[in-house]
Amino acid sequence: MDTNKLNSENKDIWDSNAKDWDDYMGEAGNDWHKKLIAPQTEQLLNLKRNDRLLDIGCGNGLFARRMAKKGIKVTAFDFSNLNIENAQKYDTSNINYLTLDATLESDLKKLNNRKFEGLVSNMVFMDMPDIEYIFSQIKGLLTDDGVFVFSIQHPCFNSEFAEVKDDDSLLLKDYVHRDISKGVAIPTQTKEQYYFHRPISYYMNLGFANGLVVSGFVESSFDSKTNDGVYSKFPPILIIKMIKG
Repeated sequence: MDTNKLNSENKDIWDSNAKDWDDYMGEAGNDWHKKLIAPQTEQLLNLKRNDRLLDIGCGNGLFARRMAKKGIKVTAFDFSNLNIENAQKYDTSNINYLTLDATLESDLKKLNNRKFEGLVSNMVFMDMPDIEYIFSQIKGLLTDDGVFVFSIQHPCFNSEFAEVKDDDSLLLKDYVHRDISKGVAIPTQTKEQYYFHRPISYYMNLGFANGLVVSGFVESSFDSKTNDGVYSKFPPILIIKMIKG
């Protein structure tokens, strides 16, 4: 797999879809973000006012804005300049937006060896062809007591291999094998996007290999009292907290 070529194509796709995502998610996000991702991620980060947060792959700034409103000093970046332009249309108080590619050493050097009490990446890593480089940099970006939290589609229950049946059960066709596929996440997007399936052990072992340990783990699902669909029985979102080992 030529990751550089794939990453370039991936960027073109996200540039093409930037307006679609911004129109769909708006300033505050959809139910998935507001109910399954943002509150749990914020709780795992457990940051206090004036702490510094680096938002990796910030999109149109949904989570950056949420944390900035709580007094967190946010640096947020995305590899799509169109995503950054969309983010800057909203309130930018306490947020410094940058256009950076998390797969490129030359781009991350622009952070100038700054350290952060929190690092976050929401629903990004399953969209990236290569996450090994950014994981190699996490420890160096964290303060001694800093935390790194990332959310992804649950690799077991929400992937190309999980087929939703009519009775709201799931048929799992594979899990352990890494794979690449294309699909749509929102009905209005212009182009299909890439998905890079990796089992949970891949993420865990990548963290361990780079001096991190797991200190929190959330499998988010909808409340069955308000949503009785398949994702009230199976968690579609996985959120992992890591710290320095």
